[in-house]
Amino acid sequence: MRDIKGTTKLCGLLGNPIEHSLSPVIHNNLGFYTNTDMAYSCFKVENDDIKAAIDGAYALGIQGLNVTVPHKQAVMKYLCGVDPLAEAIGAVNTLVRKDNGYYGFNTDILGFLRELDDNNFKLENRDVVILGAGGVARAIAFACADKVAAKIYILNRSIDKAEEIASDINAYFGFKPSERIISVELSASEYLNTEDFLLVQTTSVGMYPKASETLLEETVLYEKAAFGFDVIYNPYDTVFMKKLRRAGKRSVNGLPMLLYQGVEAFKMWFENTHVTESMERDILMRLRTALSPITFEKRAKIQSPNKCNIILTGFMGSGKTTLGKWISKHTGRTFIDTDKEIEFKAGCTVSEIFREQGEAAFRQMETEYLKELAASGKKNLVISVGGGTVLREENRKLLSSLGTVVYLKASVDELANRLRYDERRPLLQGKTGDERRQLIEDMLKDREEAYSSAAHFIITTDGVYFPRIYQIIYRKLKEERFGNNKRKKFKNNEKAFKNGGYSKGYNTHVKVKNQRSKHRENHS
Repeated sequence: MRDIKGTTKLCGLLGNPIEHSLSPVIHNNLGFYTNTDMAYSCFKVENDDIKAAIDGAYALGIQGLNVTVPHKQAVMKYLCGVDPLAEAIGAVNTLVRKDNGYYGFNTDILGFLRELDDNNFKLENRDVVILGAGGVARAIAFACADKVAAKIYILNRSIDKAEEIASDINAYFGFKPSERIISVELSASEYLNTEDFLLVQTTSVGMYPKASETLLEETVLYEKAAFGFDVIYNPYDTVFMKKLRRAGKRSVNGLPMLLYQGVEAFKMWFENTHVTESMERDILMRLRTALSPITFEKRAKIQSPNKCNIILTGFMGSGKTTLGKWISKHTGRTFIDTDKEIEFKAGCTVSEIFREQGEAAFRQMETEYLKELAASGKKNLVISVGGGTVLREENRKLLSSLGTVVYLKASVDELANRLRYDERRPLLQGKTGDERRQLIEDMLKDREEAYSSAAHFIITTDGVYFPRIYQIIYRKLKEERFGNNKRKKFKNNEKAFKNGGYSKGYNTHVKVKNQRSKHRENHS
């Protein structure tokens, strides 16, 4: 992430609770990728403090705010203005700073429509069935009506709430009652006269920790739908989505919608900012990592198959440090970043060492620290080493003696994308654009043999999120342990035979054979 300075613009999220929010992941990464001098945090606000929070944020110069439950409606009365569609929806989730206060927008609908576009689903002249009648259902119903959906059925246990949404949308668009927007009791869902429709699940039923639940257990809606959309993204694969897939239908969750609404808000706060699809893919991968079952299922420690150290190598920007911290958090291993340890010992940064003492001096520091680490005999570590550590043969031998060496391999395009704004790397400083990409390609080509020869195994990381990478590492370590035990057992058996002894299995065989001989003798 970028350093915070006196010029840094602050943005944030108002809500209660906010501890679980993924918005900081979205916006701080957007700031980093777009080279925007900003930072994003979360602010827990009680119901009685909304006005004070809005006034205080404006007085402090906060650039923009997101708003989440339970304040999306209540905050509207304290704004200088509200977008007409957001006002009709009755909820805002994005506040943009103006000369006389904050102006409110609803980007949830933009995120929803963008995700449908990603999946090539067209709303025009298609029926939509919406489960639930809360704030999200209201926003999605407005979005579908705005995109000229044929009929929109709003299903809810309480028909009053569904009728209220239907009445508001009909009035806003000038539809006749029950002509386009139709409220239906959930219990009557079996009798809907529609097929090949979009089925949208907007309730919290099925959300973690009650991930085994679903609003509709058995229903013909799964069979009759064309496509399913669940706004829940925790768990990543809901019961609702699974039931649709069993019926042979496609389904998606709301994680891309969350990302896209955040992107739209970010572009409102910082005009003329260009967010690429590559940036969005990378942030989506980070969001998926944050929502891995390993992250939210009881947060139990993963038991590693053995206590040997894991050493992560690879080019700068390959994800060694981030993955190392993730493994440490979820397995209880101690994390060590060799660059940070060297900086601590030297009392200055790696860039300063390169500038003042040269690369050779830094490489020698790496070697000395690896020797020190090897001599300590510490186990159960996950170690991230610098991108150039493996260039020395001595270092490659030291790494091999320390534990299992994993090469995190990334493509040139992926590395160039991750490093395009990174000025912390001494060897990349002063290089931009195509020049930087060419330097990365040349350096990676020169180092590839060293990375490969130093590694016990290689993992290609493009588009693969952390839980999957660790699953591969886990399996490899498990295979290594099983293989070692198997070889050890074979060697012990071989040694026993050479010494005139027998393995446990062979002794059992001889014992049974002798008993049979005695039995025949007694009955002869």
